[in-house]
Amino acid sequence: MKTFIVILLFSFAQNFYSQDMRIDYNLVYKEDTLSSETISKKMVLLVQDGESRFCTEKQYEVDSLRSTGFKGFIVPDNVFDAVKDKQNRSSRYYYILSDVYKLTDPILLNWKIEKEVAKKYGYNCQKATLSYKGRDWEAWFTQDIPLQEGPYVFKGLPGLIVEMEDKSRSYKFSFSGLKKSFYKMNIEGVSSKPMEISRNNFKKVMLDYYNDPFREMSSGNVKAKLKDEKGNDLEINFREMTKNVQSYLKKSNNPIELSEAIKYP
Repeated sequence: MKTFIVILLFSFAQNFYSQDMRIDYNLVYKEDTLSSETISKKMVLLVQDGESRFCTEKQYEVDSLRSTGFKGFIVPDNVFDAVKDKQNRSSRYYYILSDVYKLTDPILLNWKIEKEVAKKYGYNCQKATLSYKGRDWEAWFTQDIPLQEGPYVFKGLPGLIVEMEDKSRSYKFSFSGLKKSFYKMNIEGVSSKPMEISRNNFKKVMLDYYNDPFREMSSGNVKAKLKDEKGNDLEINFREMTKNVQSYLKKSNNPIELSEAIKYP
């Protein structure tokens, strides 16, 4: 009888957590390895129909608004945008000016489940470790939520990942909540059709952007105007703007996929 009750409870838990849900995380990370400054963002993991999307909470709100037909101007926040599909692939989305690029790879994660256990966020958790694209990660997952999901492209443990941090302490994901009721939409979520691109071609696109980030504007193909706070036209200094973009790209030298960092001149 006890065995029957355990099986029944396990089946109920699996059924509950196999449905669609939203999991919230807090992300703290460093863009620049030479600076102690950190950036904090609220992140959302949406699980729908066997697929998932990881994005900032702000981007989720922007896409939710757009899906209702809103056509006005809203500022997106599309860093770390990633989708995991039913074929066990991950797609990352990169937005450069008006273009959206999509990089897709198989999810190959060689997890090592450790013996260490702890109580975190009110759940019974177990430790797991992983080396992935230049970073060594420590993760904590809970079988109290039997969902093989986690932040960004990470998944495949026998329970939800509630905390994850890399060894250099550059990136840390922390669980902050779970909701069964949320606004559902197209899991891809992008407003325009993304261009499928290989890793090598994407690096070339980024190097071209670095060398001349305002090529279309300076050539006149795209009209642009700058105005001051009083509405007066300002002269566009493309040389100065290019220097600022190049400086930012070179300082942002600490991507989450460290081995894929682009070496700018």
